[in-house]
Amino acid sequence: MRSLKYLFPIAALMLSLSSCEKFLNVTPIDALSGNNFWKTKADVEGYANGIYMKLRNKIGREMLFPTIDIRSNFVRIAVNLDNNGNIPINNLINHNLNPVVSGTTTYDERLKSVMTWKGWYDVIAASNILYAEVANVPSDQISETERKRYQAEATFTRNLSYMYICKLFGDAIYYTDAYHSEALARTTQLEVVKKCIADMLSVKDNLPVKYDDSSLMGIRPTRASAVALLMHLNMWAAAWENGDKTPYYKAVLDLSEELANYKDYYLLPVSTENTKRIFKGRSPENLFSLLQEYNYGETFESFANYSFFFSHYPYRGNSSKTESYMTYEKEYIDKLFPVSATDLRRITWFERIDANGGAFQFKKYVNTYSTGTGSAVTMNSDDCAIVFRLSDAFLLVAEAAAEMSDETKAKEYLNSVRLNAGAAAFVGGGQDLKDEIFRERCRELIGEGQFYFDLVRTKRVISSDFSKTVMSVGNFNSGAWTFPLIITSDERSANPNLNGNTFWN
Repeated sequence: MRSLKYLFPIAALMLSLSSCEKFLNVTPIDALSGNNFWKTKADVEGYANGIYMKLRNKIGREMLFPTIDIRSNFVRIAVNLDNNGNIPINNLINHNLNPVVSGTTTYDERLKSVMTWKGWYDVIAASNILYAEVANVPSDQISETERKRYQAEATFTRNLSYMYICKLFGDAIYYTDAYHSEALARTTQLEVVKKCIADMLSVKDNLPVKYDDSSLMGIRPTRASAVALLMHLNMWAAAWENGDKTPYYKAVLDLSEELANYKDYYLLPVSTENTKRIFKGRSPENLFSLLQEYNYGETFESFANYSFFFSHYPYRGNSSKTESYMTYEKEYIDKLFPVSATDLRRITWFERIDANGGAFQFKKYVNTYSTGTGSAVTMNSDDCAIVFRLSDAFLLVAEAAAEMSDETKAKEYLNSVRLNAGAAAFVGGGQDLKDEIFRERCRELIGEGQFYFDLVRTKRVISSDFSKTVMSVGNFNSGAWTFPLIITSDERSANPNLNGNTFWN
C-alpha cells in the first residue's frame, strides 16, 4: 500500500459496532481481508463506520474548528494560555503562519495538524474503496437499496473531505478510484468543487430522507445532509468563479426548495435547554455531526472545542479556572450583539459578554462531563461537532438569494434565523442586506468553525469592517488566504508532482 500517495490501508478501517450504539462501542475487525471480507452486510457496516471514525478523529482530535473561528477574528488572549500558547495563537489571528510551521511549542504542533491533508485523504481513499467494494457484496446479503445507500454515504464522506481540503488549502489532488496509486498533480479548486457537486448530485437521492433507527439522526448522512454539503460546495465555487456565478446561486435556491420538503428538520427557539439539545446532536436542527459521548467512552481532545479557549469553570476546567483564556473584543461583540437590541443569543450564549478580559464566558457549549473528585474535579465539553445545521443552510440560501437580487427571499431566510433568536426582523436592502447576512452568520454560527471560511469566501478578509487582520488584495490573490500545506520529505519523494501552497511554501 502506497499510503504516501494518499492510499489508505484497509486494516485501519475495519471497525465493527455492536447493538444500537453504532458509533460508540467500536471493536477492531482482525484478519478480515481479501476473500474473507466484503461478504456480508456486517462487513460493509463495519468498514463504513471505520470511515466515520477517521472523520471523527480528524475533526474531534484536532484544533480545526477553533482554528477557523480564531484566524483573523476580533479576539484576543485574556489570560496566558497553557504550554506557551500565546505566540502561536497570536500568529494565527494575524495570518503569521510561517513561524507556526517552524515552531515547536504544543500549540504550534496543534496548529500544524490542521495544516496537513493526509487525514482527509485517508477518508477519501477509504470512501473510494467502500464505493467500489460494496458493489461486489453478494445480493443475498445486501439489498440493492442498501448497496446504493452505502455508495451514497461514501460519496458524501469523500466530497465532505474534498470540501475541507479546498477551503483550507485551495487546489487539491482529486481522484475517486479505489486503491489509487498514480502520483497526481493538484487540480484547481474550482474544478475539484465542480466535480464534487456533480458527484454528490449523482447519488444524493440514494440517501434516506430519515433513518428508521433514531440513534443515527444527524450522525449518518441523509438527503438533507447532502443538500447542506451541496449548498456549501456551490457557494464556495461561486467565490472562485470568474465568469457567471448565477448557476451556483440558483442551485442553492433550488436546493432550498428540496430542504423545505424534509419536515423532520426545523429551528429550535434559542434557550439554554435547546442550545444543549442542538449541540448534543440528533436534534431537528442537526443536518450532520460527529458524535461525542463521554458515557460511551467517545471523547474529543479538549482543545477541539471552542469552549476550551473562551469558557471557564463551571463549563471548562476546575474550580481554580476562573477566567477564560480568550475573549472577544468589546467593541466588536457590542456591534455584533448590541446591548440595545433584543437578542436571546446574547443572554443565553454569554456571560460578561463585554468583559474584554478573562471574565468573558462563552456558554454555547454547555454539555459537560466531569473527571476527578473533590477540589480536583475538572469540567470537560461533551458536545458533538456540528458540521452542518439548519440555520447555517438557511443563511446560505439568504446569501444566494441576495446575490440573485431576490431580496424578498433573502430576508425571509435571514429573518427566520433572527426571529428564532428573538431578534427584530431586518428590513434593509442592497449591500446593507448582504452585509447583515454575513453578520448574522457571525452571530448564529459563532464558535462553530465557519468564520474564517466565510471571511475568505465573501472576500471580506480584505476589509477592516469584517476582518481584524486585513489581508491585502495582492496577498489574497497570491494565496495568503490558505493555510500552509505541510508536506513531508517522504510524501514529496513518493509523489514528485506534489507541491505546496506558493505563498507559504
